[in-house]
Amino acid sequence: MNKRKIQIAVISIIAVLTLGGAFLNNKYAHVATPQQNKTQVVKKETKKDTVANFKKTAKEKKESLESEKKNESSKESSKDSSKEADTEKKIADKNVEKATSTVIESADDVQEEVANSTTNNETKNPVVEHKEEPNAPSTTPRQPEPTQPTPENKPTPEPKKEVTFSIKGTATNSSSYFISPQKVEMKEGQSVMDVLSDYCRNNGIQVGIRGGTYVAGINNLYEFAKGAESGWLYRVNGVFPSYGAAQYAVQVGDTIEWMYTENMGKDVGAPQV
Repeated sequence: MNKRKIQIAVISIIAVLTLGGAFLNNKYAHVATPQQNKTQVVKKETKKDTVANFKKTAKEKKESLESEKKNESSKESSKDSSKEADTEKKIADKNVEKATSTVIESADDVQEEVANSTTNNETKNPVVEHKEEPNAPSTTPRQPEPTQPTPENKPTPEPKKEVTFSIKGTATNSSSYFISPQKVEMKEGQSVMDVLSDYCRNNGIQVGIRGGTYVAGINNLYEFAKGAESGWLYRVNGVFPSYGAAQYAVQVGDTIEWMYTENMGKDVGAPQV
């Protein structure tokens, strides 16, 4: 029984304590809670203010850094622009100096030419000073200087293309000159035969040509007229060629001689084979 009572008493005490604690907790809960809430609100507001101040400070630092960068970039650009301006100014100054020196040199050259021309004119045409008496003005007009005619530039005539031409031998005497040495015009590319043909045709002299390459007679003096060893030979510049006159090309200044022989050229100095 005693144990039972003790157990009931203990349970009752525990219940009282439990109920009393619950009562006290409910009673003072409205006091503790507002204070805690107020503390928490203050802490939150303090944190907000701290964060806001930190953000504001960071923003201000950022803006100051950006302004400093802008100032530096503007300074650099102003420096670059000032450098470019200085460079352009230097180039312009150099160009002005060059142009000025060129103008001065040109002016000096012109002045020197004018002075030279004036000196030359004074040397060529000296002016004679006439002392005039007072109150007696000169009425004689100055005579204009005569102008010298400019010589015409006449073209230089080309030298004539000529050769020296002669024919020795007649019907009565083959050793005498029929045509004495004289200058005869020739054409480019002509042969000795062409010169003989043109000369005889232009001067009315008979010439007999066989096959276009062999001269049989001139002025009616033919081969074999003075014997079996007689006929016509030609010589150029003192040499008897070994081929026909139609194959010998004439050069300007050549000396062409036609001569009649009566013994195979011995009498005119032709080489003997």
